[in-house]
Amino acid sequence: MHPDVARAFEEALRADEDRRWELVTHLHVHGGREALGIAARLGRAAEPSRRELAAEVLGQLGTVLGTPGPDPGAASDPGAAPDGGGVSGHRASPGRSAADGPFRDEATALLVAMIAREDDPAVLYSLAVALGHMAGEDSVAPLVRLRAHPDADVRGGVVFGLLGRETRAALDALIELSADVEPGVRDWATFGLARQSDADFPALREALAARLDDDDTDTRAEAVHGLAVRGDERAMPQLLSFLADPDPVADLLIIFEALCELAAATGDPRLLPYLEAELSSYTGEPPEPELLRALERYGRFH
Repeated sequence: MHPDVARAFEEALRADEDRRWELVTHLHVHGGREALGIAARLGRAAEPSRRELAAEVLGQLGTVLGTPGPDPGAASDPGAAPDGGGVSGHRASPGRSAADGPFRDEATALLVAMIAREDDPAVLYSLAVALGHMAGEDSVAPLVRLRAHPDADVRGGVVFGLLGRETRAALDALIELSADVEPGVRDWATFGLARQSDADFPALREALAARLDDDDTDTRAEAVHGLAVRGDERAMPQLLSFLADPDPVADLLIIFEALCELAAATGDPRLLPYLEAELSSYTGEPPEPELLRALERYGRFH
């Protein structure tokens, strides 16, 4: 059971973390214009906890959750509908993000106004994340202004808010944050440059190259990936190190993709044994297209 919109806000302010996010998610999907109005009022409340809740709700207001398709086993059910949609004929729905929803412009305007007057770090973090979800162009400038905030969580929120933004101002801020003193901020900013942007210019490559000897393994892996997909051979020594000893890397897919991309770009013979080892691991299923493209560079497939 979910309470009505006003009661959901009040309960969320008192609830534990799990219940709070259950209620916030409910408001994202079902709160509608009433939630927009309540959040606008809470955004000017004296208590930071109320402003924080307003940001959390506004950031994904208007979300439509996707629905799963039919059970794959339904086709063998004698009661399955002839269209493959199961007994009820239900089909999958992809859902809709708040950035594509009906409240994007109004919610973004409220969030931008809030972040301009906010000084509480926890609220600033929630506002930065909320603006990231809404992905409006108007939110880049206020996020960039917070890139040097003394609170690491706020800077982390700024990184999230700028992910996927292709403006030079956003990318320059991520370049700066990729050298942050906080490892988590560096990692996410490097990820943003490496894998959330198709941009390619000297300052971006230099920022990635600077992270090749980072103390944080995941940050090094992101830097390798970002340089490899851009065909930059500076990724080679660290890539070879990861290939020889992949255990420290949390996401091995990053290294696989970097291997394929740099091999396709350079044809370096040191990478061929690793490509062939990857190929031999496929039994009964076709290899990934990027692996085949890389092997073509060595004349293995045509």
